Amino acid sequence: MRQVVITPLPWQLCLLAWLCGLFAWEFPVPAGLACLVSAFAFARGRWLAACMVAAFVLGLALEMPRSGDGAAGWNVEARVSGIVREVRTHPGRRVTIVASDVVRADTGAAKPGLLAWTWIDPPTLPEVGQGFTARLRIRELRGRHNFGLSSNEEYWSRQGVRHRAFSRGRADVRWEDGGRSLRSRLLEAVERHAPEGQGGAVVRALLFGDRFDLEPAFMDRIRRAGLSHSLALSGMHLALVAGLGMVLARGVARVRPGLLLVFPRQKLGILLSLPLVLGYMWLGGFTPSLLRAALMLSALALHLLRGVRTHPQDTLFAAVAALVVADHDMARDVGLQLSVLAVAGIVLFMPHFSGPLESLRQRGRAGRWAYGLLTMGAVTVCANLFILPVQALYFFETPVHLWLNLLWLPVLGMAVMPLSFLGLFAVFVSGEAAQLCFFLAGLGVDALDRGLAALDAAGVLRAAAVLRPEGVAVVGYWAVLLAASALLGRSRLAPKAMAVLGLGLLLMTAPSVRDELGLGGEAVELTVLDTGMSQAVSIRGPSGRMLLVDGAGGWSADYDPGRALVAPALAWGRPPRLDGVVLSHVDSDHSRGLLYILESFEVGNFAWSGLVDRSEDSRRLQKLLAKGLWPVRGVRAGDRIDIEPGLWLDVLHPAVAERGPSANETSVVLRLVWQGRGLVLLPGDAEQRALDSVLLSGADVSAEVLVLPHHGSRSSLKRGLYEQVGAAWAVAACGPDNRFGFPHPEVVQACEGAGSPVLTTAACGAVRFRWDGDGPVRVRCARHGPAGAPDALCPARLSCMPPLEQHNPRSGQ
Repeated sequence: MRQVVITPLPWQLCLLAWLCGLFAWEFPVPAGLACLVSAFAFARGRWLAACMVAAFVLGLALEMPRSGDGAAGWNVEARVSGIVREVRTHPGRRVTIVASDVVRADTGAAKPGLLAWTWIDPPTLPEVGQGFTARLRIRELRGRHNFGLSSNEEYWSRQGVRHRAFSRGRADVRWEDGGRSLRSRLLEAVERHAPEGQGGAVVRALLFGDRFDLEPAFMDRIRRAGLSHSLALSGMHLALVAGLGMVLARGVARVRPGLLLVFPRQKLGILLSLPLVLGYMWLGGFTPSLLRAALMLSALALHLLRGVRTHPQDTLFAAVAALVVADHDMARDVGLQLSVLAVAGIVLFMPHFSGPLESLRQRGRAGRWAYGLLTMGAVTVCANLFILPVQALYFFETPVHLWLNLLWLPVLGMAVMPLSFLGLFAVFVSGEAAQLCFFLAGLGVDALDRGLAALDAAGVLRAAAVLRPEGVAVVGYWAVLLAASALLGRSRLAPKAMAVLGLGLLLMTAPSVRDELGLGGEAVELTVLDTGMSQAVSIRGPSGRMLLVDGAGGWSADYDPGRALVAPALAWGRPPRLDGVVLSHVDSDHSRGLLYILESFEVGNFAWSGLVDRSEDSRRLQKLLAKGLWPVRGVRAGDRIDIEPGLWLDVLHPAVAERGPSANETSVVLRLVWQGRGLVLLPGDAEQRALDSVLLSGADVSAEVLVLPHHGSRSSLKRGLYEQVGAAWAVAACGPDNRFGFPHPEVVQACEGAGSPVLTTAACGAVRFRWDGDGPVRVRCARHGPAGAPDALCPARLSCMPPLEQHNPRSGQ
């Protein structure tokens, strides 16, 4: 078998080192290890190693954290004017408008940075470059910050966006007059002729990247089936369009065979593909995903036109260099990362499949069909091998139904997309012909939707929740794949490849070995997660047992913080398993996110008060509990929930006699105790009556940390509670600039008067409290400011730059 892993050229190794340097500020250990493994595997000579070090340092310097522009952020509701810079459509009739030159109409003040304006169900979509005047509630953009998770605030800030706004339905907006662009008129023409439902919506998504009318439920089934990539304009779609050029070349060769004497068929196909690719990029709005795919295809086409026989590895490196050297922020684009890794997997492993499959092509039509399907399956496996850890890290889930790609992609490539393009061309000639083409294309989509709905109804359409690997393990995984590709097909083992394989296995298992040996030390950790205007608290014992109190939630039907935030945070570096779950009450901001976790995680037991209400969340929870998937326990005051030996939760409320619907006043109130030491009081959303009941019961409420009841609401203000608890710290789970004003200033003043400084997840991100033996509680915050400085919204007394840890003098230090 021919050699697959080709030693990268010196400039390619330097490019790898430079990319590692770009990520070194955020992920110092994995980035440094990746650079060292690359040098160990491929670098020959000290001069090349020195060049790699220089490239790493250069990347490090380019990404050095910088302070902000110093301009004060806006938190106002005002009439503003601006210009539409970009329009992004999303499923569920949602659109994000990126606006520039935003100016207040009353004062003439210019807003710093760009504005990300989310609009649900707008009556019309604006044009890029169109001016507007609107009354908007503009807030500084503050993302959720949790340990082990990236924040959308970082994503937007790299694009210059500093503020956000939100509208729904018909808003107070006035658009400047302007003609519709040709692309918009084409989109409207296709919309008139395409069928209603998801068939027509997918046609528009494939032609224009317009996802506006895709239903969230349909897209959720597509996601769980592992087919999301097929509906997002990317290299796969561009390759299909380029393939039409090859088909045209075959047709031209039949009509004018003499043309092949001037242009060989392969070069002719590339030349005919060029206008098709450019046209498709224009239809798709020249999105970043299409641009990077076009650049990668262009690098390959350039080699073919020059007649240069080159290894695909060189083409991949050339395309990546062209993309990231021009704009190094592109290296953080998740789509680019997945595309490059998928191609790398195909380059490294597909040659091992090609040889055995080649013989099928000589066995007639049936053999060629088998060859095509098996090749498609092999490509899918090779691509997914390399993207697996990144997919798990970013999305927490991995699809288990990759076989569906073998059914859907041929239909997409040979029927849905060609018919969609025919319909687009027919719009200029015959409306009836366009309708027929779009209808036939929609039939394939409708068949897919019905099939996925049937699988979903049978309970088998589910993506697997997986461990989100730490960076060290990811580097080890790729080292193992690289060594495996080098070793496959060799008649004898190569010492260097075996050494890389061993090193990769060591790195892959290092985090698990660390946890099993308890090298992190015996400690109790409690983390108040940053989930906006909701609450979720995780508790981790000295032996690693994990318990979750509440699962966050919200009022939006399209956004589930349980799936988006809580579950990924809990699964960072550990399997998706909880030894126990406790629900304080069934209000949506505490329970809705818990439903996903209960369905996706391995759960040891579930505890709650047993009180319900008439909400849909309550009905869903009862239906889930009725399945008997894990032991369910009703708890009341006086009960104890054991986490592990020496660590437990005392239940202080509700009383045994409490009846009626679940509400704030019937919240389960808990006190975390370790070896007799009161660590944390967790009152849920308890208000005055419930807090009075706890205090009058005579129960011990002393604790070193108080999670403020009801997010710091004034309705839960209880000065006597703060004095009796005697906490070193108080923390409120709340969103930035929330409309409720949580935590209420009177609550903050009363807590600080009792000696309990108040932290908020809005200002500090997730807040983690840690107890090591008899030492005082230590505090870490997930949010950090530029260049290691404290975040502007975080209390000055608490630096939020991990891993700095602060102590309150009241806690004993």
